[in-house]
Amino acid sequence: MTKLHLLGAALLLLAGPTTVLAQTAPAARPDTTQMRRILTAEAVVTATRATDKTGTTYQNLRREQIQARNFGQDLPYLLDQTPSVVTTSDAGTGIGYTGLRIRGTDGTRINVTLNGVPVNEAESHSVYFVDLPDLASSLQSVQIQRGAGPSTNGASSFGASLSLETMGLRPKAYAEVNNSAGSFGTWKTTVAAGTGLLGGHFALDVRASRLQSDGYVDRAFSRLRSLYLTGTYSDEKTLLRALVLTGYESTYQAYYGLADSLLTKNRRYNEAGTDGGQHLPAYKNQTDNYQQDYYQFLISRQLRPDLNLSVTPFWTRGGGYYEEYKANQAMADYGIAGPAYQPRLGGGFDTLTTTDVVRRRWLRTDLYGATYALQKTFTQSRIRSFTVGGAVVNYRGQHYDELTWAARGTGIPETGTPYAQEPNARKLDVNTYARATLALTERLGGFLDGQVRYVNYQLFAPDAVALGGRSQQTLRFRFFNPKAGLTYELGEGLSAYASYALAQREPTRADYTNTPAERQPTAERLHNFELGVRHTSGPTQWAVNYYFMRYRDQLVLSGRLDDVGNPLHTNVRDSYRTGLELQANLAITERLSFAPTATLSRNVIQNYTDYLFDYDQSAERSTAYRQTTSAFSPSLTAAYTLEYELLPRLRLATLARAVSRQYLDNTATESRSIPAYYVQDLRLRYLWQPQRLGLREVELAGVLNNVLAATYVNNGYTYGFVSGGQARYFTYFYPQARANFLASVNVRW
Repeated sequence: MTKLHLLGAALLLLAGPTTVLAQTAPAARPDTTQMRRILTAEAVVTATRATDKTGTTYQNLRREQIQARNFGQDLPYLLDQTPSVVTTSDAGTGIGYTGLRIRGTDGTRINVTLNGVPVNEAESHSVYFVDLPDLASSLQSVQIQRGAGPSTNGASSFGASLSLETMGLRPKAYAEVNNSAGSFGTWKTTVAAGTGLLGGHFALDVRASRLQSDGYVDRAFSRLRSLYLTGTYSDEKTLLRALVLTGYESTYQAYYGLADSLLTKNRRYNEAGTDGGQHLPAYKNQTDNYQQDYYQFLISRQLRPDLNLSVTPFWTRGGGYYEEYKANQAMADYGIAGPAYQPRLGGGFDTLTTTDVVRRRWLRTDLYGATYALQKTFTQSRIRSFTVGGAVVNYRGQHYDELTWAARGTGIPETGTPYAQEPNARKLDVNTYARATLALTERLGGFLDGQVRYVNYQLFAPDAVALGGRSQQTLRFRFFNPKAGLTYELGEGLSAYASYALAQREPTRADYTNTPAERQPTAERLHNFELGVRHTSGPTQWAVNYYFMRYRDQLVLSGRLDDVGNPLHTNVRDSYRTGLELQANLAITERLSFAPTATLSRNVIQNYTDYLFDYDQSAERSTAYRQTTSAFSPSLTAAYTLEYELLPRLRLATLARAVSRQYLDNTATESRSIPAYYVQDLRLRYLWQPQRLGLREVELAGVLNNVLAATYVNNGYTYGFVSGGQARYFTYFYPQARANFLASVNVRW
C-alpha cells in the first residue's frame, strides 16, 4: 500500500480564459457592486493550465458538467466520457479503489494537481482518489491535458495531467443537501453551506460528506468520510484563501481480483482474507484504512494591472495501514522469540517454527513545500504573456510493519511494536519553469516553455555491493524539459495547432525496492508531438488531434509481481504510442445534443524481452519479441452522450463507452487479455425551482448503470513461471457490476 500526503506551498497565477471544447458558454458573472470590487477566486487559474495559445491538447469541464455525473462514484468515473480514458474499479461499482488510464498510460504517469499543488504520492507517483471521497462536490472545474502538456508541479506527466480547481467565491449565502442511494447498499450524504460575502470581503464555505457502499464484489465495502473548509478574504487586488480538506477511508480489500476460472462460476468471489484459501471463512478485518489531510493557503496579489503573483504554502499529511491474515509464517520474521511445541501421537513433541499471524503494514507521509508563479502580460509587444513559476516540495515517508496477533509462539511482540521498519524515505523535488506566449503575426501565435527539475531521493533499497542486502541510498536526477507550440487562427472559432514537449521521469519506489541492484532502473524520457484542428464556437464544436509519443527507456511490465501482487517494471529502449483523437459536441436541435469521442491508436514496444522464473533451473527464462503491443493499451476507445429535453427542465440522456481488447502483459497473448466491452448508461434529471420557503432549486436525478447488463471486466493482471518443464500462467480479473442504479435528491437554498 502506498499513499500520498503533501505539505508545501504553491505559487499560482492569474491567467486568461481557456478555450472550452464541446461546452456551452459559462454562466455570466454575478452583476453586483460587491463582486466588481473584489478579485474573484474564479479569475485565479493555476499557472500549470493550458490555454488556446499553448498549442496543446486539453479539455475543460465546468462544475455543471461534473455535478451532472456525481452520484457518489469516484472522480475517474466522472471523466469517462472524455477522449482516450479507461476507468477501473476494484469493487466493481466505481466506489472505493478506482483508477484511470489515458492513452494507455496508468495513474502513476498522470500528473494530478489540486489548486496547483501536487497530489501524486511522491514515491509511488500514484493518486488514490479513495482518499478524497466526494471531491467532485467541491470542484469548480477540471482540466484534462492529454500528452505531456505545459510544465506542471509534482510527478512528470507521461500520459496526461489533471488540473483540479476547488470552488470559487460565491457572493450570496447558500446551503445544499444532497442524498444519493442505490444498488449494493450505496448511500451518499453531502451537506454544504456558505456565508456569501460578509462585509464585502470575507466568506466561509464548508462541505461534509459521508459515503458507504457494500461493493459488487463480495465484502468489498467502502466506508468514506470527507470534510472541506475554506475561508476567503478578497478585495480588488488581493485574494487570501485558507483551505482544509480531509478524507478518511476504510475499505475491505478487493485488489486480489478474481481467477479467470471463476469468471463464469462465481464472479463476485473475493479471495481477500483467505490467504489463498488457507483461512476459511475469510478474515473479517482484511481492510485498508487511511486518512489524508490537505492544508493550503493561497495568496494572490495583483502587483500592477499587468503583473500578478500567486503563492500557496501547503502541507499534505497522511497515515494508515492495511491489515491482513497470513498463514504459516516463519516466527523469526515477526520477532517471535521461541518455537512452539505440539504433542505428537504416540508420544513426544513436534517443534513448530511457523504460525498464523495478523499483521499491519503502515505508511505515514508528509509532503510540504511551496509552488509559485509570477505572470506579466503585454499589450504593445509580440510577447503577450510571460510566466515564471515552479515549486519546492519536501517529502518524508515512514514504512513499517507491526504484528497484532499470532496463533502460537513465545515472546510475541506487543501490539504497536514494529517488527520491521525501514529508515525514513526522503525526497526533495525542486522545479522552475519559464513560459511565454507570442503573437508572431495577426493569426499565428507561439508558445515556449522550459522547465528545470531536480530530484534528490533517499530510500532503502537493494545494495549492489552487499549481495542480497539492502541499504539507505541517495539517488539524484536533473531534468531539462523544453516545450514549444504554434497556433494558427483559420477563422472564427477555428484554429490549428502543433506542439512538441520533452518529459522526463524518475522511477518509482517499487521500481527500486523490488528490482535486483544489478538491474536498477533508469529514468524515462518522452518526446511528445501533437497536431490538431479545433472549432470552439457555435452550435457545432469539434476537435481532431493526432499524437505521437516516442519513449526512451520506458518502464513497462516485466511479467513479475512483488510480494503483495504489485507489478514490477523493466526499462525498454524503444517504444511509442500514436493515435487519432476525435471529439465533438453537436446541438442537433434546441432540445437534442450529441457529444461523441473516439480514439484510434497503436501502442508498440520494440525489442522487448519477457521473463519467467524457471523453478526447474532456478534461473530466469527469457523470450524476445521484435515488436509487440503495450499492455493495457486498447487500440480503440469511444464514448458518447446523447441528451434530450423531454419537457422543460426534464432531461433524459444515454451515455455509452466502448473499449477494445487490452492485453495484460506485453506478449499480446489473447488468453491473457481483457476482452472488448461496451457499456450503456441511462440518466434522467429534473430541475424544479419552487421559489418557496427560501428554496432555490430541487433536483431529482437517477442513473441506471450498465442498462444492457453487460458481463465485463475492465482491469486485471497476470503472472507466470516455469515448473516441470511447463510455462504456467495465472490470470486475474476485476468483474464489474451488471445493471445497477443510483438516485439522488438535491435541495438547494
